[in-house]
Amino acid sequence: MIHLGRHVAHHGDCISVMRERIADQSVDAVLCDPPYGLGFMGKAWDALPPGLEWAREVFRVLKPGAHVVAFGGTRTVHRLTCALEDAGFEIRDAIHYNYASGFPKSLDVSKALDRAAGAEREVVGTRITGAISPNGRGDGCAVPTYGSGHTVIPITAPATEAAKRWAGYGTALKPAIEPAILARAPFSGTVADCVEKWGTAALNIDGCRFAYGDPCWPFGDDFETARAKNPGRVDLVTSAVYGAGRPQQRIDTAGRWPANIYHCPKPSIAEREAGCAGLVQRGAGELTDRTDGSAGLDSPRAGAGPTSNGRGNHHPTVKPLRLFRWLARLVGGQPGSVILDPFGGSGTTLLACEFEGFNCITIEREAEYMPIIAARFTHGMRILRRLQSGESVNAEAAQQLARQGELF
Repeated sequence: MIHLGRHVAHHGDCISVMRERIADQSVDAVLCDPPYGLGFMGKAWDALPPGLEWAREVFRVLKPGAHVVAFGGTRTVHRLTCALEDAGFEIRDAIHYNYASGFPKSLDVSKALDRAAGAEREVVGTRITGAISPNGRGDGCAVPTYGSGHTVIPITAPATEAAKRWAGYGTALKPAIEPAILARAPFSGTVADCVEKWGTAALNIDGCRFAYGDPCWPFGDDFETARAKNPGRVDLVTSAVYGAGRPQQRIDTAGRWPANIYHCPKPSIAEREAGCAGLVQRGAGELTDRTDGSAGLDSPRAGAGPTSNGRGNHHPTVKPLRLFRWLARLVGGQPGSVILDPFGGSGTTLLACEFEGFNCITIEREAEYMPIIAARFTHGMRILRRLQSGESVNAEAAQQLARQGELF
């Protein structure tokens, strides 16, 4: 166990740690990104999603009315949902983390048929993937220049009749969402009773509204556009104004009501690596359990890709801090509440709690990830202190910090 500011990070199996270290009904919320049970990158810890024994321990340590946000894979989230429901939780919703950078991991059926037939395909062209930069001439020419990380992939034509019939067919869609189950522990009485007694059961709606123009809600307009489209509405209502028997509508300047979809990019390398420069750096082969320089690193299934020149944060499934700050704010209750993350990973929940004013208990089974949690927290705490000191109150200063990779 290590203390990180007001937070605690445990190394160990989460079921054992919860059972031995965390008292009954002592936690205000759970926010976690458990294993999806997909065998991601061959990691043993991703063999199965968490089951009923885990869910029962979470149920025990949570206060009545407390919320759980637990991520799952699109193919296995039903098992996580059943575990939470069977443990006694009420399933309230599913929140979808939406992103655009997912890479299709699909089998080319036409190529598979030719390979099975032992047929050689004719190379008819090439395509280039990887680092692409503008030509710099400013003439709108479509011919790009390529960085050192690019890969040239041959384009081949189907050889057999079966391959021709099935050309263009694959086995998987492009991944663009990851679901998170929103569940709530049962309570007696009314929501008001639970809020008064336990400080739980409520979602922070106003604190999590989607600001007009924020890409977290990818379907909307900025405030001025929304107002122009709704000339019959007003920005503020200062008294009960009725027309035709109905209250006058308004555009809420606080933003849109939060939805069960949240769009943001996957963490950039700068976000993942912030604070981790002093850790042991791992190359592409170490990151993917493949041989450096091998053809296998070119596969999208490899994970890190061939351009990884070294990473201090080698956790393969880092979630965006922006997303987890929003989720912590949504379910955490009042400042100072305790949020538990039974699957600490690279420490994103702990960082979110530090930035949002909550106390975090995080548990991580794999010893190799504990230094990453500590390094990211130390860096984040330093940045937060700079923000609180007023150094980055100025928008230009904040942008400079962001460009330096120091501001998440």
